[in-house]
Order: sequence, then structure tokens, then C-alpha cells
Amino acid sequence: MTKESIKLYLICDYSIFRTALRMLIEAEDRLKVVGEAPINKFSADAIRKYAPDVIICDLPGAAEDALAQLSVPELRDIPIMVLTRNNNFEFYQHCLKLGIRGLISKEHGVDVLYKAIVKVFEGDFWFDRSIMGETIRHMIDEKQLRDENPAVKKISEMTDRERQVIELICKGMKNKTIAERLFITETTVRHHLTSVFNKLEVGTRLELVIYAFKNQLVKLPINHSTIGANGNGNGNGNGHSNGSNGVKVH
Repeated sequence: MTKESIKLYLICDYSIFRTALRMLIEAEDRLKVVGEAPINKFSADAIRKYAPDVIICDLPGAAEDALAQLSVPELRDIPIMVLTRNNNFEFYQHCLKLGIRGLISKEHGVDVLYKAIVKVFEGDFWFDRSIMGETIRHMIDEKQLRDENPAVKKISEMTDRERQVIELICKGMKNKTIAERLFITETTVRHHLTSVFNKLEVGTRLELVIYAFKNQLVKLPINHSTIGANGNGNGNGNGHSNGSNGVKVH
């Protein structure tokens, strides 16, 4: 009896790597690549058009933005596998929170890749056992700490990109400068700020700066008497200048 074929959608930065990965995967008769795209140049609608059974994302590093783009409601019913060199428990924990179904180290052989694809297709998870054990222990410890300290819970929900935005705000940068520094659009900066304001339950940029330093989200400068807030903007990152380059800290 012929087994059901598995349709795959590939996300990988470079065309030559996508071609090589496609050839490697399709050497197994049961596996079929139905679509592909570079990282950060795909959309949920485009992926759904191909109706894949599994999405395989080849990450050059943590690539948090790419993972966040994949973890949208429109793709929630399609299991996602990640190929990565990143084998630390913080990365595993982040992937678990985003709903990633499988993490495959690039050091494994192709037989492991085939087996992992089939397992994820069948509804199972695929993670390295040793790192998974450490990740679960860390998540249990983190939960206990969050239960004891509400601020820890809020901060733990921050993404790496949101932390970068907070750090730059605390340096007094405006949205345009932050966008240029992080190679993103001002609209994306505003989206990150809205998310940050909601998660931390603050209403202005000044409140955000105070919260960040008070809870050690950002290190307080040692030899500077001013901390940048650039106005008292609302949750979308817009605001009016307070007539100075920062907020005095005494």
C-alpha cells in the first residue's frame, strides 16, 4: 500500500541552498516540495495557496522576526519545522512558545531529517531530548519566578526585537532613527511599541523608560545624567517633544 505523500514548503535565505535542500528532500519518494521563499520575503497567504502539510524553515541564526511571521493565526494549522545551528535552551524555549513543532540540528544526517518530517506530519513533536529536558526544567523554574514576581512575567513576554526597541528608546532615539538602526520601517517600530506598551501596561514613552530602568530591562548609564524618552507619546509610539533631548534622572 502506497503511503500518503507529504507536501512541504521551504523557507531559506539563498536560492542555491533552497535548490539543494529541495533535491535532498525529494530524493525521498514520499516527500514533495510544493513551494519556496526566502526568509522575510514570504506571506501567510502565499504559503496557504500551496496548501503544504509541513513548513520547513532553514534559519541562519535565531531569526526571531522570521519565526514571529510564521507564528500567525493564518498558519496555525500547518506544523512548522526549523533547521538551525542554534542549540541553546533559550532558543528552544522561544520556539516552543511560538508553537514550532520540530527543531532539527543541521549537524544531523538526512535520515534524521526524513524521520523528523514524517513524525511532525503525523502530529508528533521533534526536539533534541537533552536540550528539551533542560528547556522544560528552565521553563518550570521561570514559571515559579513569574508567579512570585509579576514584573518578571511581563518582561519574560518581551521578544528580542521589542527589547532592542526599548533599549533604543531609552537612549533617546525617535521612531525614524530606531527604524534606520534596526533596518525596519517606522510602521513596524510603532507596532512593536504598541505591543510593548500593552505587555508592560505603561501609557507613555516616559513611563516605559522608567519601567525599563527600574526593572533592569536596560542598564542605567553610569556617566550620564539624562535618559532619553523623546516626549510622552502614546502606545503607537507617537508623541510631542518635551523641549529637551531627554528626561532628567536625579
